[in-house]
Amino acid sequence: MNISNSANIAIMGAGAIGSVIGGMLARHGHNVTLIGRHPHMDEISKNGLHISGIWGEHTVTHLNTMTSPPDKYQDVVFLTVKAFDTATAAREALSMVGPDSTIISMQNGLGNVETLASIAGRDKTLGAMAIFGVVMPAPGNVQVTSIASETLVGEIDGDLSPRSVALARMMDDAGIPTKASDNIMQEIWHKVLFNIALNPLSAILQATYGQIADNPPIRELIREMVSEAFRVADASEMDLGMDSPDEYLEILWKKKVPPTRNHRSSMLQDIIRGKKTEIDYLNGKVVEMGNKYGIETPYNRAIAIMVKAKEALRRQQT
Repeated sequence: MNISNSANIAIMGAGAIGSVIGGMLARHGHNVTLIGRHPHMDEISKNGLHISGIWGEHTVTHLNTMTSPPDKYQDVVFLTVKAFDTATAAREALSMVGPDSTIISMQNGLGNVETLASIAGRDKTLGAMAIFGVVMPAPGNVQVTSIASETLVGEIDGDLSPRSVALARMMDDAGIPTKASDNIMQEIWHKVLFNIALNPLSAILQATYGQIADNPPIRELIREMVSEAFRVADASEMDLGMDSPDEYLEILWKKKVPPTRNHRSSMLQDIIRGKKTEIDYLNGKVVEMGNKYGIETPYNRAIAIMVKAKEALRRQQT
């Protein structure tokens, strides 16, 4: 795997977050191909990618843009598609995955890394946890609005490998705060806890994370949702590295939410745009796993139903 300053890197599913990752890496000298949808790719091809927000103002013009993957091996492929597109995108991305390639799942929700590994090969697959907020005000424009912690990259089996260390350094050098993790699956679960707590309620209430955190009844609702997720994780033998939901909630309210107070969830943006959300891979996945292990998950079930109802109502309006 080539991780020099001129690595060949592809972003499979270059929406808001994928475009930021690709644009920042291209600024640092890497040969980046963005693979995304027409309006966004067309604008970048014509006028470059405009990145704004907390990581500065940048216009990146030396990006390759495509709407389907090339038949060319890449050193690194980032999979940044929505969770419900993981299997399809992973199969399409195989044309870019050669003997020495690494493919990284940088997505929301549970099950993505496992799906990717089953298709691309476990030895080629890394997991990642990114918890920075991005919006796309218009095609060709992305804005980094917030960051709750550094991005983490790691091996599925938990080794702190030279590959994961090198990839983390590559991203960090490009201006994306990143570290290598020796327990990336646990970190992905931690992000899921963040997302099941805040994303759907932001979408349902059309509220910022700060407005949610400032509301005691909503905080009690979140405690119930997170408690259900802890019980499901325990049943699945996932060690969350914490003794109780309250330990996680202390971190959420004191460390994770403050730097993201003004952020509105991507799930809310999806509903506003009439798009399908990732609720089935967040709260819905907690419900699914609860059914598997015989654990009641009424709070997550209710939240998932409400998000699906909002999706349906929005589609009727458009």
